Amino acid sequence: MKVRAFMVITVLLFAGIAAAEDTVAWDSLNAEQQRVLSSFADDWGQLSAERQQHLSLGADRWLGMSRSERRLAQQRFQRWRGLSTADRQRIRQNYLHFQSLPAAEKQRIRDNFLHFRQLRQDRRQLLRDRFREMTPEQRQRLRDRRTDQRVRPTGRT
Repeated sequence: MKVRAFMVITVLLFAGIAAAEDTVAWDSLNAEQQRVLSSFADDWGQLSAERQQHLSLGADRWLGMSRSERRLAQQRFQRWRGLSTADRQRIRQNYLHFQSLPAAEKQRIRDNFLHFRQLRQDRRQLLRDRFREMTPEQRQRLRDRRTDQRVRPTGRT
């Protein structure tokens, strides 16, 4: 029984890997997707299967956006392009780290972010300034203290 389950899991795993490696033929894209991805048309065949799939899904997302959503996406992309390579790499690393966190930790971070955004602008700036002035050790102690407060109820109401 265990061997059979192992075989099924193995087959499904390899099927998923094979499906992820399938290329997306340019001709299989609809006219709207081809229009959105027209800048990639000449090099489409040289792109990796993963990149082709990512771009085709991105074209679908783009086509599903309203005009205002597209404008915001363009603004975010322009800000991204304006960042230094080091800043982009740091953001990618932070994103990957966030994705590796347990669900409860992700939710805690989201909650803190929403709380921060609700603060007045001057208060947010004050907190940013204080955080920037901290040493890495002070920052870690702050994080640890915040985690401890969440784990142990203080008894305050």
